[in-house]
Formats: sequence, C-alpha cells, structure tokens
Amino acid sequence: MARSDASAALALGPQDPVGTIPGIGPASAGRLAAVGIRTVLDLVSFFPRRYRPLRDLAAPEEAAVGELVRLCGAVHAVRSAWLPGGRAMTTVVFACDDGSRFEAMFFNQPWLKKNYPVGQRRSVEGVLQAKGRRFLLQQAKVLPLTAAPRGEVQLRYADVDGVSGARLQQWLATALQRIDWAAIALPPLPAGLEEHAHTAPELLRAMHRPADLAEHERARRHFAVREAVQLFTAVEKARRARAERPCAAYPVDAALAARITARIPLQLTADQQQALAAIWGKLAGPSAMGVLLQGDVGAGKTAVAVGAALAVLAKGDTVAFLAPTELLAEQHHQNVRRWLQGTGVHVTLRTAATKAESLSAQGPRLVFGTHALLSGELDLPRLRLVVVDEQHRFGVAQRMQLVHKGDNPHVLVMTATPIPRTLALALFGDLDVVTLRHRPPGRSSVRAVHVPTTDWPRAVRSIARAVRRGGRVFVVCPAVGEEGEKGGVVRVHEALAGRFRCGLVHGRLPTAERQRVLQCFRDGVLDVLVGTTVLEVGVDVPDATLVVVVAADRFGIATLHQLRGRVGRGRRRGLCLLCGPKSARVAAVCRTTDGFELAEADLALRGSGELLGTQQSGFADLRALDPVDDLELLLRVRKAVADAAEAQR
Repeated sequence: MARSDASAALALGPQDPVGTIPGIGPASAGRLAAVGIRTVLDLVSFFPRRYRPLRDLAAPEEAAVGELVRLCGAVHAVRSAWLPGGRAMTTVVFACDDGSRFEAMFFNQPWLKKNYPVGQRRSVEGVLQAKGRRFLLQQAKVLPLTAAPRGEVQLRYADVDGVSGARLQQWLATALQRIDWAAIALPPLPAGLEEHAHTAPELLRAMHRPADLAEHERARRHFAVREAVQLFTAVEKARRARAERPCAAYPVDAALAARITARIPLQLTADQQQALAAIWGKLAGPSAMGVLLQGDVGAGKTAVAVGAALAVLAKGDTVAFLAPTELLAEQHHQNVRRWLQGTGVHVTLRTAATKAESLSAQGPRLVFGTHALLSGELDLPRLRLVVVDEQHRFGVAQRMQLVHKGDNPHVLVMTATPIPRTLALALFGDLDVVTLRHRPPGRSSVRAVHVPTTDWPRAVRSIARAVRRGGRVFVVCPAVGEEGEKGGVVRVHEALAGRFRCGLVHGRLPTAERQRVLQCFRDGVLDVLVGTTVLEVGVDVPDATLVVVVAADRFGIATLHQLRGRVGRGRRRGLCLLCGPKSARVAAVCRTTDGFELAEADLALRGSGELLGTQQSGFADLRALDPVDDLELLLRVRKAVADAAEAQR
C-alpha cells in the first residue's frame, strides 16, 4: 500500500464515533458521552477550562520562584510517609540534566510510588517554591509519558468522571494528529464578525497546542464569538416566537390597580410599585409577557408576583406558581390564601406530599407547588400566567414543561440571586429584566462575620445571647448526616438541644412534622431551629435575629447570601455567623451585603459553566466564552445576530 493510502486509512473523520480512537473502549466512550463527547470532532472541541502563562526551564532557579514553570528531569528517588490522621504523602525527587534537583509532593496517593521508576524522564508543571536549599513544585502536575510539552501556557481541562487527565491528553493528541482536517468546515459568521475568521486546523491546534498565550487567546476569542452567536440565535428565535404568538391580554386600569394593592397587606415601596406597573404593562399585550424579576434578598418580590397574579385572576383564569422547595410552596400557599380570603380565588397547593385533586375549570385559581406541578398527569385549565420562584433551581426545560400546560401563557421568573449583566444577556436574553434594588422599610442589611472552626464556643455564646434577648436563631448545616457525622444536622441538633429549646427540620422529615416544628419556631415555642438548606429560601420569621452556618465553606455564595436573608426581617437587626475555614466565598459574603456585587464575585470564582448550570439550562455548554471578560464581545455579537435576523424578515 502506498504511503498516502496508508495515511488515508488511518485518518479519522470528524463525525466518526469517539470509540474509533485507539484506547477508547465502550466504557470510556460512555463516560465521554456523559459530558457531550460522542464524535472525534466533539473531542477536539473539548476546550481547556483554564489557561495560565508558564515558563519552560532547564533547571530550577531563584528568579522563577512563585511562577508557574515546566521542568524536565529523571526520577531520582521516591519517598512515602504517613501523616497524622491516616493521610499519606508521596514525594518524588527529580534530577535535571545539570544535576540540580526539585521535588513534587502528592497527598493520599501512596500507589504513586510504583508509578515513577528511578531513571524515568518526566516533564512536571507546577508553581516553583524554595525551602532552604530545596526546590519544590506546588500543585504539581506530572505530564503523561507520551506528551510532547511545548509552548508558554498551561492548559487545564474540565474533569471527566472516570477518565484521568493523562488518558484524555493522550486521546486528544491522537485525534489532533489523525483527524481529517479537510472534512471540517466552520460555518460563516454574521456580518461584522468576519475578522475572527481563521481555518479550522490552526484554530483547533491553537486551543490545545498553542505556541504561546497570545495564539491561544486569539483562537479562544474566535470560538467565544461562535458560542455567543449560538446563544443569541437561540435567544432571538425565542423572543420572536413569543412576540408572534397570540395571547390573552390583561389590562389593569386605575380601579383594578387600587383593588389589587388593597389586597396586599404590605406598604409597597416605590421600587415595588414601579416593578408592578412595568409587569402590568407587559400583561396588557399585545404579545405574551416574558419578565425576569430580580432583587436582593428581602426586596419583596413575592408581593410583586402576587400583584401580577391578581391581574390574571381578576378575569377568572388560572395562575401557576412554581417554588423550589415544599417548605417555600407551603409558606406561599399559607400566606397568600390568608391575603385573598373572601375574594373567590381558589388558592391550592400541589406538592409530592399533597393528595392529588382535580383542578376545576371554574373560577379563578392560584396553584402553588413544587416539581409536582410539572407532572404530565396534572391538568391546569385556563393557565394564563406561570410564575417561577428562585429560577436558578429550575432549568429552561423544566420551566417550559409548565408553560406548555397553558395556551401561550405569560411568564414571570424571579430570583433573589442577582444575575450579572453578562449572564442575564446570555441566559435570559429573551426576557425583559425588572429589578428591585431597595428593601422595604424595616428590613436592614445583615452583616456576616467569619468564625473559625476552633472558635465554635463563640458561636454557641452568640446563640445564647440572642435567645436571652428574645430573638430566634437559625442553625444551618450542609447535610442531614447521622450521629457523629461532622456538619450533619442530627449531630449539631443533639449538641444544642441540651442547652436550648431546639427544633430540627430537613428534607427527610414528613411534611406534617416539618410544618409542626416550623410553626413552633414561629410561635416562640422553640428558640433555635437546626436545619439543612431547606431553610435557604422564603422562610419568614420576623423575630429571627441570628443565623449560624456550620461548615460555611461547603456552601456557595448565592446560598450563603440567601441564608443571611433569613434574619433581620423584623424590627431588630440581624447577624450572620459563618463558621469553618475562611474560603474565598466566605470572605466575599463577609466583605459586602450587596447581592449584585456578590453575583459578580460568584461568577469570577466559579466560572460561567457552573453558574449557568448549563446541563439544565438548555443552552450548549460554554467552553470558550468567558462572561466576566467578554462583555464587549457579547454586546457586539448580540447586535450582529439581531441585525442579521432583522435583515431576513
């Protein structure tokens, strides 16, 4: 066979199954498919999550201490040691060509000792540190034997469950070497974005094997443009589809507005009044409303949502209110049923714990519920408005399940986790954003204070002080746990129950028991309530003045900010104690009470993929687009996509 024929036989087609790559069997192919890698092209499009500048050194040197470097050396020795607590530490000593040495340490991986035979040459990347006369590589990453490292950049890929980084790199190298580049054609970009156009081979190689940081960044921005085009094309399509479909209109005149506000037993702020007026304007038509109502914790979104619902209920139609937890759905149902007593509105509750009941088509109906509202068996006659509370708990697909139960209903989604402008553009670009920035009178901001793990007695003293002053206390733990499990509510409740009148709530309790304990806490029969994050949203106890979060470093910024919002809702100021190690998230929540500022910090710390929850959201995973740094790019692409859509009309 001629040489060119042999090369052709070895070539991999872009759409060939990923299992055609040597070394990828059925089990590995299944693991790759779980993260969206099914074809050879999917694999070479699996871009690095992070990249950092890196220096390639022949030997360690003082001038490079503190920098990310790559060193090559032969294994000189391997040492293993056991530390207190049953932890293992393996130290690998490498010798460079000039005889100088450096070390890399690995914790809880004792099997590594047999992976590095003396004399084997390896390339190692890490942050260079000097300890006396010794050089160490921290956060060390030993590159695969088959790797041919080059360039001035370190690339880090997202973890694939069950697939080591070395194997992933090996498969990527094979795919990049053997893929049929001539069979890959990148689709044209909208007008105004062509300056990012390059050939597929140079772009994809620059994403995985760049010569330097600048080459990688040029390729990343190109694919960021393509991902933004994909996002905004979907957004534009959704917006146009909603605008073109007929819907029921609900105009609100002055008389109806007065009747609605009279039914809400709260003094609405100017912020709330403006938000309600904006939503009423959207409900009047001519197209179906799509609004994202965002506001900080305690800004009064529920009252605005009820005001919107009453405009629809006034015409005898149905409103569905989707809440993320049974506790929140129960509380909304209890409060709003009291508000609307005597109006003729049927206020009902549907959760996994409630008995199924047929919902009559007669009369106005407001249905509160959890995921049970999404059941295909549940019929919602005359559904004209869908309200989704705490939207980040539900994906786009779940939201649409409920929307499809109605005839093009209006949609109001709410969040107490303010969304950075960039993510609002990407994830909710088809919705109009209405923002509540100010809290109602009497609701002050709540300061958060870090309490180190060793200072737990200080938190207990704070609980005692709050109880003596007549306040109520939430204690929130990251897990239900069992007796003896660190951070579990069972253990923490046991520890506190001997000193305080203490209740326990978590998701495994029967609904009736959970409601009974919560009511005892509201009524003052209990002073301290220990629970999991079922307490995160919507639990309204005005006398609560202190929230203590156990193992706060195990929670995200949004959850910590929500938990802080459980206190200080009455006349007295609230305080939040964040116990445990001081992680970057904990430090951010202690630094500011502004939810919008925290949203930006959360995005910077976690990255777009995790914050978007893209597996639920319905959008393709963002592998190149960085919503923190690419705002200018996002705005430019959105305009180009909108202009292209307008030109096609």
